[in-house]
Amino acid sequence: MSINVSEVIWTIVCFFALLFVLKKFLLDPLVRFMDQRQSSIDAGLEKGREAQRMKEESDAALRESWKERGIEAKQLLAEGKAADDKERVWVLENAKKEADQALREARERIDRERNEVQADAAEQMPQLVSALARQLLSGGADREER
Repeated sequence: MSINVSEVIWTIVCFFALLFVLKKFLLDPLVRFMDQRQSSIDAGLEKGREAQRMKEESDAALRESWKERGIEAKQLLAEGKAADDKERVWVLENAKKEADQALREARERIDRERNEVQADAAEQMPQLVSALARQLLSGGADREER
């Protein structure tokens, strides 16, 4: 077994040529692809973190808005209740005034009617007295005849 120098040199040349071709057409594109893939993954993760942060800010703003709306709703309910109470008091007062006015008018009408009846009775009193006296006198005469 002997070592052939020309074969060793050609083997070394072919080895380095193969290394050059593999590096140029396989390793460099693979490294570029891996770098691009890693940068797109990093960008996606950053977008996800940003979206998560924005979601948390939005949730916090929404919760704050809900609190404010709850406070506003409570205030509106309180204002509505106060307005309702005022209106109820106003309606009750008006109803009482109307009832008092109707009662006053009824009493006045009763007093007027009483005065009219008394005036009619006073006007008819002499006639009634004379009719009663005639009745009594004629009734007494009828008794004597019996």
